[in-house]
Amino acid sequence: MSPAEWKMIKARAELILDHPFFATLALRLELREDDGCATAWSDGRIMAFNPAYIEAQSLARVKGMQCHEVLHLACSHHTRRGNRDSRLWNKACDYAINPILLDAGLELPDGYLDDPAHHGKSADAIYENLLAEMDEVRGGAQSGAEQDAESDEDMDAAAGGDRSLGGRDSAASGGRPENRSPGLTPAGGGGGQSAGSGDNADPGQSGEVRDAPAQAMGSANDGDGPDQEDEWRMAVAQAARVAREAGNMPGALERLLDSTLEPRLGWRELLRRFVTESARNDFSWVRPNRRFIHAGLYLPGLDNPELARIAVAVDVSGSIAEEALNSFAGELSCVLEEFDTELCVMTCDVNVTASRRMSRHDLPLRLSAGGGGGTDFCPPFELIEKEGEVPACLIYFTDLQCNRYPEEPGYPVLWVTAKEPQTPPPFGEVVVMEHAL
Repeated sequence: MSPAEWKMIKARAELILDHPFFATLALRLELREDDGCATAWSDGRIMAFNPAYIEAQSLARVKGMQCHEVLHLACSHHTRRGNRDSRLWNKACDYAINPILLDAGLELPDGYLDDPAHHGKSADAIYENLLAEMDEVRGGAQSGAEQDAESDEDMDAAAGGDRSLGGRDSAASGGRPENRSPGLTPAGGGGGQSAGSGDNADPGQSGEVRDAPAQAMGSANDGDGPDQEDEWRMAVAQAARVAREAGNMPGALERLLDSTLEPRLGWRELLRRFVTESARNDFSWVRPNRRFIHAGLYLPGLDNPELARIAVAVDVSGSIAEEALNSFAGELSCVLEEFDTELCVMTCDVNVTASRRMSRHDLPLRLSAGGGGGTDFCPPFELIEKEGEVPACLIYFTDLQCNRYPEEPGYPVLWVTAKEPQTPPPFGEVVVMEHAL
């Protein structure tokens, strides 16, 4: 193991305690040395790094660089560049995420990009601003072909490269070698598609984001399973839950995730993905990662047990429409068809009115909306605790017209509701069913 790889592993191990959100996501990535890149890069599958660059950085900055790469992926920067210029896209993405990393107390490598004028803006909006600045500097007289032929130095200057607040900004000097961190070499090779990857592919010197490999993109997926953007959305939700449980979720990151995790998929797809994530990607200290034991590092290993039973709570307080309940029962039937598991279905209003274990032998599932009285969300959680069998997850179907919640449990919770709630629950994820059922 090279000194650079050792430093990368050590940095990732320390992130587990210091920044569990970033650590949970970083553990998904394969570490790989790449002498051909200038600093580091990731495409959603790999985190590659230039050994000389890593050896020249302090451990704190290596941790910051890893979090920088992870936040690129959490924001889907690797899947939505489209036809935009790769280097300018990296610059816009850096401006979008670096303030959040700094707010979290992380230290970034010299040359990082940060401009108060871009704070709180999306990478897309920043990209358009940078592009407009370039057009203004050039007088808007050049054709697209002439713009493509513009030198790296002119593009950096026009895009406001001298605004970095992070020490030395490589973009301010057009990325000249004398202003780079030690070990920087021209970028090239490896990973996903990164049109325009070159000497300035990482203008912020904190790690480049490259396009996800074509075979992992939704356009090439043909509907056979999730694409990278959807996989990472679910992974981000899981990492956020880990960080919240640890009481370590920076405010700026929390606000970003509130917008990033806003459901864009159909509720049925989100329900299935939620169950899938509960069945895998479960890192456990009980079964450490054997790949790193020889180096004296004990990192959590990927535990893939058979999917435990799923708890389902159904609000039958009388305010649930029969049509919505039938649709929900149909999706639960699909869960049983896809996973060899058991459902513990509880109907409840202010109490648990019935509890029944159901399997594939009970298909198709039928649920009744009959009931009455008020609503109390606590009884299903209390029954689970009393039985002493921790479920893989709890799916709670309700209109969320109640404010009596229990303490947050030690397992994932998904609230499925027929309409947007006025007040979101204090824990768990919310999926709103489409009106057209």
